[in-house]
Amino acid sequence: MKNKFLPQALLLLAFLSIFSNVFAQSKIILDKHSAGGYCNQYFDLDENGFALVFNKDKDADAGAGSSASILNNVYYYSKDLVKRANFKVTSTGNFSLHASKNNIFVVDRLSTKYHVRVLDYAGKEIANKKFDLEQIGLNQDLISKIYFTSMGQMIFEVYDGRQQLHIYQIHLIEQKEDILTEIDIALPSANPLEKMAFTGNWTFLGESMGYFILARKGSNSEYDPSAIAYHIAFYDENFGLFRELLLDNFLLPNTNLIGKEATLSLNTSLQSFVVSGLINRDDKPGFMVANYGMELNSNVMRLFWYKELNILQNEKYHLIENDGISVPNPPVIIQNGQQIQVSIVKGRTNLQEEAINQLCLFDANGNLAMNAIQMGNFEGLNLDGFCVDNDELYSRIKKLQIATILKPYCDKSTCEVLDIDIDPSGNELAIVRDGNINVNQVAIYRFTKK
Repeated sequence: MKNKFLPQALLLLAFLSIFSNVFAQSKIILDKHSAGGYCNQYFDLDENGFALVFNKDKDADAGAGSSASILNNVYYYSKDLVKRANFKVTSTGNFSLHASKNNIFVVDRLSTKYHVRVLDYAGKEIANKKFDLEQIGLNQDLISKIYFTSMGQMIFEVYDGRQQLHIYQIHLIEQKEDILTEIDIALPSANPLEKMAFTGNWTFLGESMGYFILARKGSNSEYDPSAIAYHIAFYDENFGLFRELLLDNFLLPNTNLIGKEATLSLNTSLQSFVVSGLINRDDKPGFMVANYGMELNSNVMRLFWYKELNILQNEKYHLIENDGISVPNPPVIIQNGQQIQVSIVKGRTNLQEEAINQLCLFDANGNLAMNAIQMGNFEGLNLDGFCVDNDELYSRIKKLQIATILKPYCDKSTCEVLDIDIDPSGNELAIVRDGNINVNQVAIYRFTKK
């Protein structure tokens, strides 16, 4: 006996499938009409979202004083497109946007003069400060990096002529002095590296768990020329020394480090430290990746997981040269929430070209989600390379949902991919700009994981 409800049920399932696919994709279009100008700048704010800056004129240059002020129309979005803000800011110098988990920071810099505005994620200005580096004898060339903390501090990382670390800070939200002050860092007097000779000075890793973190590298050249360890120091919000830890012995027995460098990176989402280095095991090149965290009752870091991988197709791509002369660069680590990206990058001869690399993705538990030879990474995309790709060096993209919307742009010479992002949950984001002066359109696509 036929089920008379079966055709209707199948029709309903088909409709629901189409409905779910349509609403799995979000699309936002910004152009010169809706956004009031031309998209001249894009800022990737990492896990805090991204911002597009539109100006009245195409290719608007940075200002040079009040007579050359520029009106910037800023569109902010979180990576899931839930949080959104639109605000206008006039700048007279070099214009940039930054973010912490609590605030957006708008920086207008003219030579050594800074004007910093602090906004909430609704686009409302809650504070602004002006200061001049020359007041404390600094110039812009001395600035190595700038950080913005969750507590509303702006921190300048500076190295003097002897490569010694100096940290300057200014409180942007609190009504304190409008001048940078140097932090009197209480560098650790104890030496958890024991007899290991220091091969580097203190560097500022960033902020995590409410602490500022510094690290220094050591090497026990007397016993093992390739041995590397890290002395890690934690400081409270007032830069008072809180705790010291040792990250050591991250190579397994019978494994040698290739070169003299490893990479140490702070993962603020996992509250852990990821270290990676090129290795030789049984005369075969490879690399190791390990994730460490704090041990409550010990000054030695606790190993969460350790992985060793071979270099793929090294005979073809020469990611590591075995000529006894070349010294390869250590692996590159990119933190994306609870996802860890590690790549072994071959040097480039063309800055416009994406680098060939072995790209690996690990989850929080060290499970390998991807391991392949690729062009570029998940931080961006060369559209010309993706559209040709005879060697399948963009296979990571072709497996994604965004591939379907990227392919039509291959026929448009004026288009570029501003950003792509795959979050740890598998949701996909692609931002494409059409720079044709008659179009000037930015399309934002987001796909939820299937």
